[in-house]
Parts: sequence; structure tokens; C-alpha cells
Amino acid sequence: MVKYRSLGVVEFFGGGRVILIIDLLIDIAGKIIEHLIPNPTAKFEKNMIRLKDEAWFSELEKDYRYQYIIYNNRKVKRFLSNETNVKKIISMDLEREQFILLIKEEHEKFVGLRK
Repeated sequence: MVKYRSLGVVEFFGGGRVILIIDLLIDIAGKIIEHLIPNPTAKFEKNMIRLKDEAWFSELEKDYRYQYIIYNNRKVKRFLSNETNVKKIISMDLEREQFILLIKEEHEKFVGLRK
């Protein structure tokens, strides 16, 4: 009997259980590492949940022009993936205004490219 796992083909003859246990341990270790070192997409999504609670951000996100920039512009996504930046734009009016200006500028660049 042959079973396909993340490491490749595992054959269940004799030492198959040992290989299965090792494969299981590697899967568990991978999940632990994934949890301890989140990828940038996970950071971005976590920060987006946090920002959606803010009224000013919800209004900005509802505008289809800026929504596209927020979710697809590399510069904006990198900015929003940083937790320190998100804390600043939530708590400081000047930082918030600069962030909104960044989104509007990136939108103007995007629209300018399409013409």
C-alpha cells in the first residue's frame, strides 16, 4: 500500500510506521514555525481587521478607487503590514493624514499609468 505525504511516497512495509511518525513530526514542526514566524500576508490581514474598526478607514476602503490601491499596491500593502505603522495611523492624526495622502498619490499614479 502506498500513501502520498508532503515528503513524497511513503511505503508501508516494515519501517513504514517510523517514517509515518517522522513525517507527522515534520508536519507539526512546520505548523509551529509557521505560527511563530507569520508571513507578510498574515500580518497584512491582521492589521486590516484592526483598521476596519476605524470609521475613517472604513470610509476610505468603501471607495472602490482606494480599495483597489489598499489591497493591490505593493507600497501600501508593505506599509500596512508593519504593526508600528498601523498603530501610528490609528493613534496620530498627522500620520493618518499622511497615510491617506499616500493612498491618494498612489491612486493618481495608477490612474496616470492607465491613460
